[in-house]
Amino acid sequence: MNLEGQIEAANAGKFDRVRLWRQETRQGHILLCVALWSMIAFLFIHRFVLSAVVIDGRSMLPTLFPGEQCIVNGWLPYFRDYRRGDLVVIRDEVRGELMVKRIIGVPNERVRIQNGKVYVNGEQLLEPYLSEGTYTDARELVGTAFKLSKNQYFVLGDNRGLSEDSRFYGAVDRAHLVGLLSH
Repeated sequence: MNLEGQIEAANAGKFDRVRLWRQETRQGHILLCVALWSMIAFLFIHRFVLSAVVIDGRSMLPTLFPGEQCIVNGWLPYFRDYRRGDLVVIRDEVRGELMVKRIIGVPNERVRIQNGKVYVNGEQLLEPYLSEGTYTDARELVGTAFKLSKNQYFVLGDNRGLSEDSRFYGAVDRAHLVGLLSH
């Protein structure tokens, strides 16, 4: 082989190595991009669309039991508003934890607790999800009607004797609702 042939063969091998190196680098970049976008998509879905919670506590008995796993739908409230009877997850900013409660009063309603019963806009609320004979203690709301503003919800736990809810801390602002609970 002459000198020109040897140079061409050496350059061809060199170009093959460079081409192979560029191909491997490109594949590495693609793999890195796929991993990053997958992580971003997971975090977005987990934070804003669907996430899982494990019930810790007895404030929602007999509806939810400690250790029960549920799904929180954070996307659905953008398409339909929260309704009376919905189970919601609330972000408690003071304690830095999540709570599950039931919506009793929606914006612009009046909620009153009297003689162990809940009244919304003057009508007694039927609550078939409660255990037979459940008495709702008014706590700080004795004899007063609680007027909700346009972005407030009145929430109660189903196990009224053990639940810290709107009877203790007042109405919950819509901004603190994480989403609807599915069980």
